[in-house]
Amino acid sequence: MGHLLCLLGHVSKKELHKNKTESQKLGKGSFAYAWVLDETGEERERGVTIDVAQTKFQTPKKTVNLLDAPGHKDFVPNMISGASQADFAILVVDSTPGDLKQGLNREDRHANMLC
Repeated sequence: MGHLLCLLGHVSKKELHKNKTESQKLGKGSFAYAWVLDETGEERERGVTIDVAQTKFQTPKKTVNLLDAPGHKDFVPNMISGASQADFAILVVDSTPGDLKQGLNREDRHANMLC
């Protein structure tokens, strides 16, 4: 979702640069876009979304309220809380070779069931 917000121009280059620099210092360079919405220290250190993050953007015809809900099995109650507020959902999964297959084969299929 952070990447989408960057593409839409809702994240400054300064903020994205800061996220890239700080995430690389922690050895999590690929998390720069996730940190657009994962703002707490615990989320950044653990590398998972814990709380539901909310932001808003405009299209020519619609106002979109974006909710970034956690997907980790330890935070299913938070995910349900976020999902229950939504009129529409998009499930975002890691499509890196190997990661997608591993994610779909995991025993905790909570995200799949909610969809």
